[in-house]
Amino acid sequence: MKWVYVSEIRGGIPWTHNDEALLTDLPKEDQEAVLDWIRDNIIPRKTKLSGHTSYGIKHICEGDTKIYTTNNQFKHAMLLAGYKPVDEHLLNWTYRISRKSPAFDYKSRGYICV
Repeated sequence: MKWVYVSEIRGGIPWTHNDEALLTDLPKEDQEAVLDWIRDNIIPRKTKLSGHTSYGIKHICEGDTKIYTTNNQFKHAMLLAGYKPVDEHLLNWTYRISRKSPAFDYKSRGYICV
């Protein structure tokens, strides 16, 4: 039996079954805004962060930037920003990023009232 992946990196770009869109398909100003958001809101670390995937992080980015990306476009943005997935064969990628990243500070974002 041949194993078929739902996602992988092909030639340095992400490929996802039924979603082959790339960040570069968006207008240049949207591409730059998404990449700037990643640089400003995601902090790298050496170990995998569980509980946050490309799919969830893309929604946080969309909420902040008002720019819609597909999951594959967001995965492409993360690759361009230097973040490689822990397992490229999963549909929703996890990364070696910090739980202390501004993207996950829900209190300062106004999602948690004190």
